[in-house]
Amino acid sequence: MQVRISLAQHDDVAPWLRLAEEVVPLFGPMPGFDNVLIRKIAQRQAYCARTDAGDGCFLGGVIIGGSGTEYAIRWLAVSSNFHRLGIGKLLVEAAISTTPPESTIHVDTFVAGSPGAGAARRLYECCGFIPADIWREGEVVRQRYVRRPYNVLR
Repeated sequence: MQVRISLAQHDDVAPWLRLAEEVVPLFGPMPGFDNVLIRKIAQRQAYCARTDAGDGCFLGGVIIGGSGTEYAIRWLAVSSNFHRLGIGKLLVEAAISTTPPESTIHVDTFVAGSPGAGAARRLYECCGFIPADIWREGEVVRQRYVRRPYNVLR
């Protein structure tokens, strides 16, 4: 199966929202996600993974934010039918490639011991991110990973 990463388009909203529903057990409720997604598509900060064949089946997506030299991966998910195929890595690499070389990029993800934490750690470390602070906001606890320009060679 060939995978193509491209900027998200308005036609991608429906399959993306289906994926968002699929990951609610991991991410928790995401009120207003549809509005964020539409805004990020317009800002050209949302990328899709899809198959290269026929109908271009939607596999996953990543949303980024930031400007200047500070960026963040705000949301990343791959459909459970396509886990462990390298699609998450392709999406992270696409996000990285859109930032200036001197940029710092961070992502807040699952803390060790929570579902999804091991896979997230392997993915982000494989892409040059290093663990940073653990933070808490109410009931939510997250691990921050940071990719500084001096951590990796481009």
